[in-house]
Amino acid sequence: MERARELDILDRVMAHRAAGNTTDMAPEMYANPVATYVEGDRYEREVERLFRGCPIVACLSCDVADPGDHVTLSITDVPVLVVRGEDGTVRAFRNVCRHRGVTVAEGRGCGARSFMCPFHGWSYRLDGRLVNPTHRAGFAGLDRSTHGLSEMACGEAAGLVFVHIDGAAGSLDAAEWLGDLGAELIDVGLGRYEHLETRSSHRAMNWKLMGDTFCEQYHLRHLHHASFAAAIQSDNSLYDASGRHGRMVTPAFSIEALDHRPRSEWPLFPHVVLSYMIRPNTILLVQRDHTELFQLLPDGAGHSISRASLYSTGAAPSDTGRQRITGAFDMILDVIDREDYEMCEQTQRSFGSGAQRELLFGRNEPGLIHFHQSIEAMLQHGGLRDHRPVDASRPGGPAHVPLPGRSMAVAAPMRQRGDQDP
Repeated sequence: MERARELDILDRVMAHRAAGNTTDMAPEMYANPVATYVEGDRYEREVERLFRGCPIVACLSCDVADPGDHVTLSITDVPVLVVRGEDGTVRAFRNVCRHRGVTVAEGRGCGARSFMCPFHGWSYRLDGRLVNPTHRAGFAGLDRSTHGLSEMACGEAAGLVFVHIDGAAGSLDAAEWLGDLGAELIDVGLGRYEHLETRSSHRAMNWKLMGDTFCEQYHLRHLHHASFAAAIQSDNSLYDASGRHGRMVTPAFSIEALDHRPRSEWPLFPHVVLSYMIRPNTILLVQRDHTELFQLLPDGAGHSISRASLYSTGAAPSDTGRQRITGAFDMILDVIDREDYEMCEQTQRSFGSGAQRELLFGRNEPGLIHFHQSIEAMLQHGGLRDHRPVDASRPGGPAHVPLPGRSMAVAAPMRQRGDQDP
């Protein structure tokens, strides 16, 4: 990251500390309808407009660094194969053999020269072209040019690979989708990372509840009092919107060490965690020597899949470094699974009680408000089509945009303080 940007982040964090651990605030509270988490019609619109009608992060560029490197995943029941071709271009296909519909690749791999269906042996080149059906006489006259893998739109920018399921091949401008956030992600250097492992968790909750827990730090002191709260601050965080996307900065208590160092020597890491929120469903948690990629995938209105991938930052870690990083990953996923996702499942179950029609988001949760405002704007305006900007005014967080969620004006000025206030 550019040094000027690092110092800007640290200056804002230190200003909040000097003011008594204040935090970035949204202009107003926000009431989000419970219906957005439970309605079947709403879910179908999200699948159509967000997950098939918008670019979705499929992987990092480092996952498909060389020709033949490939990754598979499923996005709303569409099996996807991402592969770098011999010409260096990253492409995405429906991972479906054109003979009888079986997947032609599983998991991830490196250096493949082709993909072969395990059912009848039909094989495909890295650019998706059908090589030959195995029983030539049985398929005499077949036009191979029209029976290659079904290609979808794919684009690469700032170390991220995006797919657009309903988009035509060659139609995705990933840099445009990222907007201004792309320049900062280029500085982060995602393309130099190394993948270590990926795990998935299936949970009984709407995918947006998964997203909600990553969008605010307010819960750390309470829910994670025995884990994260010992190291990460709950009341002091920054949030900046970048069009539909966003970035949250969460300081560690170790930032107190900077009080005794000149500003020119302040390091960003290990004193903060950077959380990049790439719409509609991707979270990147960037730390000093590793990054977690969370892909939140719907599996019905009340079910979802959390796909978590761990990457080392820069060169391959030593055995000791790998053990430390994977140990931290074990702990993070355990806490998220036992605490965050358990709370989310309780919330999902509570929706059937009729106790409330809305969830209330506080001014101290600007990332949460912006997440839902962005999703609503994308739904209303057709995903890829231009929509009204939802931007942040510093230091107050995202500006309000009238959408289905109900803004709740504040009757009197609110101090930017946590719940240590009387």
